[in-house]
Amino acid sequence: MTFTDGQLVLIPGFVVLIPAAPIAIWIWRRGGERRWTWMALLALTHITLVVALTIFPIPIGGQDYYRQTRGMSEDNLVPFATIVWQLQHLSLTTVRQLGGNMLALAPLGIYGPALRPALRDWRRFLVVAVAFGVGIEVCQYAGSLMEGFTYRVTDIDDAIMNATGAVVAFFVWRRINGWPVFEPVREVASPAARSDP
Repeated sequence: MTFTDGQLVLIPGFVVLIPAAPIAIWIWRRGGERRWTWMALLALTHITLVVALTIFPIPIGGQDYYRQTRGMSEDNLVPFATIVWQLQHLSLTTVRQLGGNMLALAPLGIYGPALRPALRDWRRFLVVAVAFGVGIEVCQYAGSLMEGFTYRVTDIDDAIMNATGAVVAFFVWRRINGWPVFEPVREVASPAARSDP
């Protein structure tokens, strides 16, 4: 199934629901601990949305026009350059961009430590959050290289804001759960939780 946008023929983002649906059914029927089940469904929903919104739609036709008129442009690899510009030119659009980038990975700060106890250490979580944010930008840049033009703008500041939002959510969630802010959380897992991957 394809759609068009200007000269481009696109594979739409909702195709990611095709693999997500059976995974969601498997999680639900797995019979794990209830908390694990809900966190796993949150993780699946979040990852599905991130892929749908940051990688899709994918152009599969009509790229020649944009290769000639746009080329590889508009990317930013200078940390904080975009953030500073947005703060200096505050508007509804820039506030929405800053807020959206912070919220994009915020759910990771909730389901990450819940599903992987090792991520309850803030240092490990920080590494994962940064890797997740950078990974999105690398995928977008790789996609643009394959298309031959900047289809998704790669901006290191997006990764910075993504990771910041995830880390803020991580500390807020720790506070809500009454866990120490910076100390590793040591909990005795229930038998059902121990069997979870």
